[in-house]
Amino acid sequence: MLLLTSALSACATSSAPPLPDSPMNARITDPDARRQLQLGNALAAANIYSQRALRASDPATQQDFLLIASEILFDRGLAEQAQEKLDQVPMELASIELLHRRDILVAKSFISEGDAESALAALPDVMEVDSALNRGRVFETQAQAYEILQDPDNELIARINLEGQLSDPAIVERSHQQIWRLLATQSLSTLRSMTTNVRGDVYQGWIELALAYASAGMDIQMQQAAVGDWQRRFPAHPANPEFVTALYSGGGFDSDIVSQNIEQIAVLLPLSGRKTAVVAGAIRDGLVAAHQQASSLQTAPTLRFYDVGDNSGYVRTAYRNAIADGADAVIGPLTKEAVGAVVSQQDLPVPTITLNTIETVALSSEASKVIQFGLAPEDEAIAAASRAAGLGYKNAIIFQTDDSRGDREARAFQDAMFLYGGDVVHVAVLPADTYDYSSQIKEALSIDESDGRFRSLSSAIGEKLFFEPSIRNDVDVIFLAVSNEQARSVRTQLDFFYARQLTRLGTSRVAGVDDDVKKNADLNTIYYPDAPWVLRKSLNDDPLKKQIMASFDNADGVYGKLYALGADAYTLVTNLDKISMGERLQGYTGDLELRADGRIQRYLDWAQYVEGVSQNVKSIEAPALPSLRANVIN
Repeated sequence: MLLLTSALSACATSSAPPLPDSPMNARITDPDARRQLQLGNALAAANIYSQRALRASDPATQQDFLLIASEILFDRGLAEQAQEKLDQVPMELASIELLHRRDILVAKSFISEGDAESALAALPDVMEVDSALNRGRVFETQAQAYEILQDPDNELIARINLEGQLSDPAIVERSHQQIWRLLATQSLSTLRSMTTNVRGDVYQGWIELALAYASAGMDIQMQQAAVGDWQRRFPAHPANPEFVTALYSGGGFDSDIVSQNIEQIAVLLPLSGRKTAVVAGAIRDGLVAAHQQASSLQTAPTLRFYDVGDNSGYVRTAYRNAIADGADAVIGPLTKEAVGAVVSQQDLPVPTITLNTIETVALSSEASKVIQFGLAPEDEAIAAASRAAGLGYKNAIIFQTDDSRGDREARAFQDAMFLYGGDVVHVAVLPADTYDYSSQIKEALSIDESDGRFRSLSSAIGEKLFFEPSIRNDVDVIFLAVSNEQARSVRTQLDFFYARQLTRLGTSRVAGVDDDVKKNADLNTIYYPDAPWVLRKSLNDDPLKKQIMASFDNADGVYGKLYALGADAYTLVTNLDKISMGERLQGYTGDLELRADGRIQRYLDWAQYVEGVSQNVKSIEAPALPSLRANVIN
């Protein structure tokens, strides 16, 4: 969603309904069109401008109206209808400004198709664009293209340039949040590599802030010290002081709002999204199944679904429409971007259970009405740290994949271990292009040092001695934030390098995709957590699970936990009174408990591979820590 146009909305007709978050505020002056947008009827608003174009007396005005019609739809993710409007714009335009606007829309058309390279090529040269609004739209489209290309370096540059076109403090704040969400999803190795880029103080300041905050983990005092040092080094940075102050603020669910009766539940899902439709559909079906079961037993709230598509910006309009339609509670949205768009609003009047989690800094002052829920990888890493602490283990080695998920899991495990009074003595990042991890394992276990001491001793006494290498004696557990293929290689190589006695904990990623006993024997001794939907045998007779499994073919595969997520979301929204009082609910994605920061903690089941077969084992938890409950892990 384009932020800067809201800053120019004061130029719009004052009698029109307010559209504080619409990307086209500055140009949409027709009161009827604005009213349609406020009601969520983007196509109707665009058609008003198409009709006005037909009645226009001069080419420039006609072309302006045709472009506005297309802009309305592109900015709300309605690419197909927007393209139809764009096709009506003539090739020869009355001014260079109109030409720039058309080129931007052509680029947006490519963005909607996922063709980032063509989008970048279609954009006008920003140095030739006079309008601040159009320059902002160029930078915004550049950022979207670089996001598709997974190029955080150039995406950050584009977002910084976009921010240079903004003036309204509230819109600048939302721009800061977008930049922060970009950096928060990067791996530490990516952030460190970005520090070597010479891009100016604003760019460098953002990277250094992300690194400072990440290095502090969940320790509030360390966060304050790290960010305080950053403020001294970057006193003139646009994020200083207001934005960094928000990094210290925690969330929390306001239990006082659960007393209201919930009769209608709005569900915001990207059911028509190109990349999210299947995932959203599974969540919807799980939720509907849970609702149908509840309806057969008692009077249940009404469900009303709102398709938010791919455009995370449109979700705010959908949220407002849901409230206007009488929703007493909201479930969703799903993507991190859409969650950020909703929870950063200043008006969240009803309990809202998101289906993904974001960092605390993106939350508005109304976040006390938000419960963050999802299938975050960090949940399993924290569960592994809790099991390690519960077993009395103090010092860990981490083996992780060289990607953002590996970084997230490793960081969450390390942070939790610190809070439990333990330590991580070594982190080994495994290369993606080989399954020979001997060098990483030997370094992690300090075998090279043992071998060096032997060679020195043998040389000193002048005799050839028998030697069996020894591993370091300050480690008692290994955490595997790796894939199934990597886990099979790491486990066998750990055995080879004399580390058989060390307990190995992983995440559900290590689990075999099938029941091939011979292949899964390479996973022997590894413990891992997963959702009860996957591991809990007693749920095989659960009526709701049996109904879902019988109705949907993919509920037994990789999408199974998504059906479980939908079912659990319904359980949460209809039991707000219980969870707000600290009760732990039995769920399909885990046993569910509301943390003090407004997040749902999922307590998972555990299994271990024995003779190539995954066998359920007893769950072991360390005592809950106040600091873990009061801080956000992301």
